Amino acid sequence: MNKAELRKSYLLKREQLTETMVANKSLGVKNLLFSRLMMHRYDRVHCFLPVKEKMEVDTRLILDTLQRDFPVDIYVPKIHSEGILTHHQYTESTPLKLNKWNVPEPENEGLSSPDFFNTDDDILVIVPLLAYDRKGNRIGYGKGYYDRFLSHKTQNTLTVGLSFFPPEEQFSATEETDIPLDYIFTPERVWDF
Repeated sequence: MNKAELRKSYLLKREQLTETMVANKSLGVKNLLFSRLMMHRYDRVHCFLPVKEKMEVDTRLILDTLQRDFPVDIYVPKIHSEGILTHHQYTESTPLKLNKWNVPEPENEGLSSPDFFNTDDDILVIVPLLAYDRKGNRIGYGKGYYDRFLSHKTQNTLTVGLSFFPPEEQFSATEETDIPLDYIFTPERVWDF
């Protein structure tokens, strides 16, 4: 299948999940993430906020645990029409507003992608995806926001995807601008690339 077909297929797979299934699977992803990664070593964690109607992994479970148990600076993205993301510090009191795609976004000042990575800090970036293969290649929603963002990452950056599903064997076509991930966490296992 090409990327467009894979996007359609995985959106359909997600539509078939119930809210209870999403909640249970999200908890499984969160538990595995915190049991396998040494979260205390990261100074910054960048994490997407879930779109409920797209049945995404509920990252609020991850964000709540980070805020409660780890001394880490948390950032969430904001989408801009020029095809870029900005990155905004996030706390439990950060005001959020839904954009035109129903993505919750912060309203405070943010950093550009180069500025976000312009630090010696150890950084964990948790990336949304629809599908992935056994080489760590991901297929997102097709706008390239995260590939542009991750093109600025440094050697101190670990990239992680979250999924409810196992990988595809291998994507038939990847582009030079595609940035493979280091790990994918599912409810059942960790895929290491």
